[in-house]
Amino acid sequence: MTARLIPSTVSSALTAVLCALTIAVAFFGSAAPASAQANPFILGTWKLVWEGARDNYTGDLRVAGKTGDTVFKGKLTLVKSDGTKVTEDASITVTGNEVRIECSNPSVTPWNPDRFYVVRKGNRLEGYSLDTAGQRGRKIVFTRT
Repeated sequence: MTARLIPSTVSSALTAVLCALTIAVAFFGSAAPASAQANPFILGTWKLVWEGARDNYTGDLRVAGKTGDTVFKGKLTLVKSDGTKVTEDASITVTGNEVRIECSNPSVTPWNPDRFYVVRKGNRLEGYSLDTAGQRGRKIVFTRT
């Protein structure tokens, strides 16, 4: 049995493609997983409607910037059904379509910092809340403005 050699034109083309790929990876870097890349969808203002554990709320989440690969900072403003306004600092972690919003430093005392666990569905984030006292809200929806 004789071995068939790859024609030199095919071999040259294959070598050229491999060289081009090597240069592209060196220039652009290796492809990072989606969760490690910038998540620009989260930046900006999101209106919210929240059926909390004890009351209903409206308000907004303003996501201002990035503090890590998948972590962003923001400010959450809530308005209770009686008109009481509460603001909290927010740390937003994005992992694929899952978003965790952990609040701190509430402007009203006593107020337990809020936490939200939501999933991205287009221009909406939908899920539930669980504050630091263990009170679970029924539903929260954030909508991009």
